[in-house]
Amino acid sequence: MLATTINLSTLDDHDLRDSITTANQSFTRHKAQFITSIAEFDARGLARTQGAPTTASWVVRTQGMSARSAQEYLSVGRRLRAFPLLTEASLRGDVSYSKVRLLLKYLTADNEYALVELARTHTVTELEALLAGQPKVGGTTPKSPNRLSVTVCPDTGHVKLWGSFDPENGAEVLAALKAAELASAEQEDPESSSTTRFGAPTASGLLGSFLSLIRLARTNPVAKTLAPGAQVNIIVDTDDTALLPAQPAAEGKDLLRSIINGFLSVQIRGRGGRILNLGRASRLVNGAQAKVLLTRWRHRCATPGCNHTRWLEFHHILDWASGGATDLDNLIPLCSTHHTMIANGEMTIVPDSIDPSLLRFRFPGGESWTSSDNRPPVPDAAMGQHADKYFHGPVPAGDEHLLNTWEHTDTFDDEPIGPEHSTTVDLTSTSTSRGASEHPHE
Repeated sequence: MLATTINLSTLDDHDLRDSITTANQSFTRHKAQFITSIAEFDARGLARTQGAPTTASWVVRTQGMSARSAQEYLSVGRRLRAFPLLTEASLRGDVSYSKVRLLLKYLTADNEYALVELARTHTVTELEALLAGQPKVGGTTPKSPNRLSVTVCPDTGHVKLWGSFDPENGAEVLAALKAAELASAEQEDPESSSTTRFGAPTASGLLGSFLSLIRLARTNPVAKTLAPGAQVNIIVDTDDTALLPAQPAAEGKDLLRSIINGFLSVQIRGRGGRILNLGRASRLVNGAQAKVLLTRWRHRCATPGCNHTRWLEFHHILDWASGGATDLDNLIPLCSTHHTMIANGEMTIVPDSIDPSLLRFRFPGGESWTSSDNRPPVPDAAMGQHADKYFHGPVPAGDEHLLNTWEHTDTFDDEPIGPEHSTTVDLTSTSTSRGASEHPHE
């Protein structure tokens, strides 16, 4: 319970940010307490004693909730009772309700500890990607039938289409629509930049893409652009898990069957094989590099918490103007917004000076996330002794005072001993903006 009402207009930016974080943690804890309490209420069979046929109906009547919300919370609460570690983490506010719902699809007694730790250290976006292709609890999710229906209204002549596709066939449909979108745009204006090469067509452009697909089938034009968004790619990870990057709910075993049948292309991701390097021969990423980078970062922006899959650009971590090479280890896919934020100094991406496999994503106010060996980034709190110490590299504009660089006022050359020759060496950790300009942004 809040002891006082906060006048938000009086808070500065830093306090407002902290207020949001504190309120969310409190909200998470109280929501977890509510969910676990109604599950206990249900387990005791108290609804009938309170004049309600079911626990959900009692919640609707007394707690002002919709039937849908009551049923959802009760279902989550019932399943949580089998997982004490996840219950405890949610009651402490460490794991949000969104993460709880996601984890319960995969959680077993054997993997509970590992998955709860994953949830503590990753955003929902990264957690969803990490769990993609893993077997779900309760066996295979029943596939929706692949079905397409067409009717013609006898009065108006209007044609109505509707249907349903499983993830594998659905991915092919989306890729075909993307190919049609690109082919149509290329025919109308070859220099047009209004269509992104990445991701599925937008909802607003779906009708145009579908009509273009129809015209493609009738006239058979060929798009010259081979774009990632117009291909179906299955990734086979190092643990032999198969996944569709844009459709993480797809079952891995079904995808493996599609690979065997030759319906979809496959990319095998491993730790080695980083040979697609162009050095300084070209500033632009080639098609093979783009495919590797998209596979590495699961076909979306690499920024922590960002789920953008369409307007992607390839960023030189050490920018081209400062001698950065067009090599895989110096490239990362970013959405256009985050790429612009880097160019404006609003965020930075910095390889660790001691261990370059640690890639730091720095945000204003000292917030830092780290990707280790191109895996999904985790916050500093999860990095322990390997947390970002801000000893080197660029920081977001305004955070220069957070850099810890060592400076001294004199040399360490041997000097005559004696009071008259004594010198003072300042080895104090000082703030300087010099580090922020050593690696200018792209």
